[in-house]
Amino acid sequence: MNGIRFYLEYTDKSKRKSGGTVVAALVLNGSYLSSGTICYEALAAVFGWANSPVAGTGVALDYLRQKCKHINEAKARTIHPALFERLDQP
Repeated sequence: MNGIRFYLEYTDKSKRKSGGTVVAALVLNGSYLSSGTICYEALAAVFGWANSPVAGTGVALDYLRQKCKHINEAKARTIHPALFERLDQP
């Protein structure tokens, strides 16, 4: 999907334990500042369990760097199918 970057969320900063969820950062829309923090519009998990339902949100670039890892779309589809139920809607 063009303009979207996928990030696997981890439950710890050492990035050893996957949370089973993926953040879809809508980078094509550009970034914005919120209280001096660079953020992206995104779709992300509502709850802290694997394949959680998703909702629209803002995500800080610092969060993506500290607690997430950039992954490709194919891997993201495998990890978080509920995210793609939302993204694949017309």
